[in-house]
Amino acid sequence: MKKLFVFILILGLTAGCANFNRGVENFTGTNGNDTGLRNISTDERDYNTRDWTMDSQNPNFLNLDGRNKVNNQADIDHARQVIDATGEYRSGPVWINGDDMWVTAYKKEMMTDRQRATASSKLRKKLIEALPRYHIEVKIQEDRT
Repeated sequence: MKKLFVFILILGLTAGCANFNRGVENFTGTNGNDTGLRNISTDERDYNTRDWTMDSQNPNFLNLDGRNKVNNQADIDHARQVIDATGEYRSGPVWINGDDMWVTAYKKEMMTDRQRATASSKLRKKLIEALPRYHIEVKIQEDRT
């Protein structure tokens, strides 16, 4: 009885694995062109140079309300200019969500926790002077590039 059960189980598994859904392309479209190559892009250069904000971090997110998305790019660029103008920091990712702004800055040298907190508060004060409408959180990291 056990052998029959195992045989039926294996038969069912192999029958389930052999299923090929013909006609699925009619619903979803093909993922290739006439040459048979797939249209997959793995260009990392475009991904690394893109300025992501909280509003556009997922390019596949649907725009359901029909209006244009909020564009905070001018504020992000201004925050990066303030960071780069100090001369001792390199600007990193800047995220905006509502009236909150998260900023990451990189410094070339090693720092203790106390030095990092002091540098973070100084940079935060400069950013608040430049962009007073945001609640700004600053994170200083060591630049290892």
